Amino acid sequence: MADLTEMLLQEFSDKVADICELMELDSEQMLQAIGSTLIGATLSFGKTDFQLEIPQVACVSVETIFEVSS
Repeated sequence: MADLTEMLLQEFSDKVADICELMELDSEQMLQAIGSTLIGATLSFGKTDFQLEIPQVACVSVETIFEVSS
């Protein structure tokens, strides 16, 4: 699987921002919605944990606290 390009990541980010704006979410609500979506996506793909790091920028991880049946 090829890495996502910077342009594709920016396009995705712009679309998420557009949705948040349409929903009139404040910054806390945006972070909560994005975080919940990340957790949901991780679980729906059958993973029990996921980590992403953008070196020298930030990192994020999802770790389930319950067992996921496969």
